[in-house]
Amino acid sequence: MTTTVSHAEKFLVYDGDCPMCRSTVAWLTRLRLVDPAQLRSNHVLEGADLETVRRAGIRNQLVVLDPETRETRAGTDGLLWIIGENTGNHFLVRLLGLPGLRHLLRWGYETISYNRRVISPPRSRIVCDCEPEVTLARRMMLVVPALVLAFVILALFGAAVFHGFNMGGMSDGALLMAAAVGCGWLVMSAAGLVLLRGEQRIDYLAHLTMTLLAGSLVLVPGGLLVELVPRAGLVVIAVSALVSFALMLSMQRRRVAAVGLSLRWLWAWSVAVALGAVAVAFLYASRMSA
Repeated sequence: MTTTVSHAEKFLVYDGDCPMCRSTVAWLTRLRLVDPAQLRSNHVLEGADLETVRRAGIRNQLVVLDPETRETRAGTDGLLWIIGENTGNHFLVRLLGLPGLRHLLRWGYETISYNRRVISPPRSRIVCDCEPEVTLARRMMLVVPALVLAFVILALFGAAVFHGFNMGGMSDGALLMAAAVGCGWLVMSAAGLVLLRGEQRIDYLAHLTMTLLAGSLVLVPGGLLVELVPRAGLVVIAVSALVSFALMLSMQRRRVAAVGLSLRWLWAWSVAVALGAVAVAFLYASRMSA
């Protein structure tokens, strides 16, 4: 694919405060799908252009503006519009624009875009007119599939560990691993729902879920190695668990700050995760010794 920029070309406006948005537009330029001259941060616009993209929904999604006709398109519709023109209406662009695929692409993009402050929180807390709208339904579009995926990975990891060490049935391992990690998530989710208010409560739940998903993904290589190289099992499990916890601790520290909470919430999360794991391990040991 090659990019050919015409006179008075359309330009793509993005959220200049969002790390993920900046990475995305950088990726688009590296692939030569969008020319750097066609990019505008929302912070550099003014006057009629700024008002136009605000009306088009720059708060929630990127917007493509045609400066000649003043037409705007948001989200994936805008991306397909500008990339299609730049690439001579490439076959893949036409394919993604077909009904069904276009709607699936739009759903995936909106799930990410409306939740971009949760997926990739800024280094410091930002409150501005480009802040995505927070609704329970939009947050659940991210939280539910992320939570399901995290617990599936945890269950598979637990099953692999039990199978590799002959500790019992794979179903027991799946259940106990999910319970060990899920206890901490459940305790802190309940604390957030009870003690926090409004958007902060929904955001905290979403941040907890993204932390859990990232921590579970780290366990995937360890689970595979336990099955493939049983002799290295103990080392693999120990390293996987330590790396997973260290990553989650680092993520949660940043995310607690992003929600505007004190470090007490971070330490409470650490204690809840540790106690949950210890409690499940104790129950398992008690059952095995009975």
